[in-house]
Amino acid sequence: MNDIININLYSDTQTRPSAGMLRAMGEAEVGDEQHRQDPSVNHLCRKTADLLGKEAALFLPSGTMCNQIAILVHCSPGDEIIADKTAHIFTSESGGPAALAGAMVFPLEGENGIFNADQVHESTRGSSLHEPRSRLVVVEQTSNRGGGSIWPLERLQEIHDASKEHGLMVHMDGARLMNASVATGVPASDYAETVDSLWIDLTQGLRLSGWCRTRRNPGIYRCCMALETPSGGSDASSRSDCGSRDLGFGPSYPKTGGRP
Repeated sequence: MNDIININLYSDTQTRPSAGMLRAMGEAEVGDEQHRQDPSVNHLCRKTADLLGKEAALFLPSGTMCNQIAILVHCSPGDEIIADKTAHIFTSESGGPAALAGAMVFPLEGENGIFNADQVHESTRGSSLHEPRSRLVVVEQTSNRGGGSIWPLERLQEIHDASKEHGLMVHMDGARLMNASVATGVPASDYAETVDSLWIDLTQGLRLSGWCRTRRNPGIYRCCMALETPSGGSDASSRSDCGSRDLGFGPSYPKTGGRP
């Protein structure tokens, strides 16, 4: 029989640009992104910030960079991050928290990647000189290695409240946040309200990686800008890239596979 169908759900990053995307890239308005004068980048960042109910957004090349910048902003050497044992920052970012920020991860035993407020209370450390200081709680929406499980809004609010009792910041790895929003009908901005920082990945159905800050920590944006291009210069490729990515930034979000 020759009617075999091959289905690849690995990642949207394996798709090729459509004719419309290529045309948008060629026709996109360009400017000096390093001086925040690129209209295409600025437009897309404004749309991301509005979508998530945040003050500002920053265009970045990858989700891993978004996570690591967040950790660098929130943590200092010797700090500890509370996250599920399946979290991407713990399993799939080459030890970035330790290598870049000097922070360690305290892995929790969640259910399909989702832990609870009691675990946050129990895991918070720093009362002894011999312990690391708990500084940051990280949630992943949806939980990739948890089978795509969705953090309920109520659980996220409980995590937020428990974290604030201990003076901890909360960051969301939002690689599939928009998929969770579509599946539950909960606006992305409602999820975003429960965390201090987050990002969304538009290669996971929307075609852009973004960073957002909150009013609680205006320094985040300045730090991210300083770390955006560690090799120097500006991200020239973003000037036309944003034009094509904006095509996928509408009211509906397609089903997606894995993450890069």
